[in-house]
Amino acid sequence: MAEHAVGLVPGAEPAAVRVDRTEDDVAVAVRVALGWPAPVREAAAEVRRSVVDEVERITGYRVRSVAVTVAELRTAPRTRVG
Repeated sequence: MAEHAVGLVPGAEPAAVRVDRTEDDVAVAVRVALGWPAPVREAAAEVRRSVVDEVERITGYRVRSVAVTVAELRTAPRTRVG
């Protein structure tokens, strides 16, 4: 679910996800790749919001934290002219 939530953010791709669950809440850590150029701080905040919203909506667990690590910035492939 957390991986799916990352994929809902335009330009973000999940690289790794870790979830630690207690009885009634979860902590999530995600590593993501972002398209470049991207406003990294804003994209990380959007990933965080998406993960919280989707995990809480689907599971009913409260998300106590989401740690987002930008592991890679990817440029769009260049097209050859000519």
